[in-house]
Amino acid sequence: MQPTSRSKKRLILIISGVLLGVSYPPFGITGGFCAFIALIPLLIALEDTERLRNGFTRGYLAMFVLTLIATYWVGGWKGEGQVDPYLIVAGIALDFVHPIFLVVPILLYDVTGRRFGRLASLIALPVYWIGFEYWHSTGDFAFPWLSLHNTQTYNTAFIQFIEFTGSYGLSLIILTINILLYIALRFDVIFGRKVGEVAAVLHIKKSVRLKLISAVLILLAIPYIFGFIKLAESPAKGGRSITVTSVQPNINPWDKWSLGTSEVTDSMFRASRTALKSLTMKPDLLLWPETAITYPITLPWRKHDLDDLFHFISSTGIPILTGIPDREEYLKGKDQIPLDAKKTNDPNVFHREWNSAMLFYFDQSGKPGYQRYHKEKLVPFGEHVPFVDDLPFLGDVFSWTVGIGSWNFGTSYDIFKLPFKGQFVTAPDTARICTMICYESIYPGYVREFVRRGAELITVITNDGWYGNSSGPYQHNRYAVLRAIENRRWVVRSANTGVSSVIDDKGRIIEQSKFLTSASITQTIPLLSEQTVYTRLGDFIAIPCEWASGGMIIVLIALRIIKRKK
Repeated sequence: MQPTSRSKKRLILIISGVLLGVSYPPFGITGGFCAFIALIPLLIALEDTERLRNGFTRGYLAMFVLTLIATYWVGGWKGEGQVDPYLIVAGIALDFVHPIFLVVPILLYDVTGRRFGRLASLIALPVYWIGFEYWHSTGDFAFPWLSLHNTQTYNTAFIQFIEFTGSYGLSLIILTINILLYIALRFDVIFGRKVGEVAAVLHIKKSVRLKLISAVLILLAIPYIFGFIKLAESPAKGGRSITVTSVQPNINPWDKWSLGTSEVTDSMFRASRTALKSLTMKPDLLLWPETAITYPITLPWRKHDLDDLFHFISSTGIPILTGIPDREEYLKGKDQIPLDAKKTNDPNVFHREWNSAMLFYFDQSGKPGYQRYHKEKLVPFGEHVPFVDDLPFLGDVFSWTVGIGSWNFGTSYDIFKLPFKGQFVTAPDTARICTMICYESIYPGYVREFVRRGAELITVITNDGWYGNSSGPYQHNRYAVLRAIENRRWVVRSANTGVSSVIDDKGRIIEQSKFLTSASITQTIPLLSEQTVYTRLGDFIAIPCEWASGGMIIVLIALRIIKRKK
């Protein structure tokens, strides 16, 4: 390959990475449309690969550019007030390491093309890509932030169909459109120049291209037709509803971990009272953000702080759903110590600690109570160091200065059951609410499981202030649109510094706060119970793709071994 050819290849790959990068929020619907053509330059650049190394280096360059544009913010470069060295190192590592994961389906496509022909690899590409997206949402290194379906969160009408297929069906359509357009553009390369010349003589090529373009238009038109019909439907009337006030206190995320316990809760009390002053009706629930309370308030020696919280709830008459650490301690020789318990400074005391959400309320008899949920999907390196349970020294190597890098994993799908009197309810009733803590809201199958188990409302609590006014908080807010449509549930988000929002069951953002402001949002929200096809069936597209991809990897390895023996 000549130097000029190498330069052209690099330029083509960079173009592909840029088109992919701007497809993600906050570039709007125009950016989202780039996803439908973003893979074409990459496929062109992969046409003449001769070795696995060629496929890797070319795929890596495109994915590196994508990562830089879409997740540059992970290092906390724009954090308000200060930055953390560990967070910066983690952000740099993500920029260079994460593209290695993203290049996996590209390598499978490249190897399949050289082994079975380019047309076969094009047919297999959606299977590889979707199988990888699903695989990348599991395990200690899960980070499905850049799944293709996340590019279409502004394209509200187009994505209504995911109530049937889930978001992986959306990824499938994006991939298919890219492939059809690529085949139309590169007919001679895919089928061979001789075939292309014969097809030109017989006028087949033009006909094939016309059919491919027609297929693309159909793939775009059908979702839009269904979406516009769905969006035009009248909202459900009557039934049960709940009024929720989402509180955005705008507390510096770095400072709040160094504040005294009373200062933390007092700031939340003040923000809540400010929110309630402007209301003409009392809400049924106050929603506070992730770690709005920064200490385990339910421990015996925190009884005074817990009493203060219940006193506030009693004075307002409104339950509180809040982010909060939860902690259990075990005494050696007295308690059975769980396998995932960690040592403390006292050799006789072990503990487990979770990033949690808790619902605090008074029941119908006037007795104070609380329910809890422990976060299950922890951010790699940010909240849990991969393999730290097997290699404990890693916990000392990777330590975030604010001390929240070593949570335990939650293990159950706990749904909050809130006793309340809603707008259309004349007697005490119970609202079934699930709470996604920050990062968990980007997992389609995880959120879907809560709804399948009966959740009527999805809440998201988060603290995106670590990343300042960057793309990160806006991406996180927009991804919740997909969860709303997949399950046809309303979503209420409370973010410490923003973006807080209310999203209806059709993915429309009803109200949204500004970033880095003290704010509140109050909405009366219908409690919905019907389950979508996706909620009932789950990831029936992605799971077979994962299995098929795994099977193909085994086949390719076996063929390689046989070839070497021969």
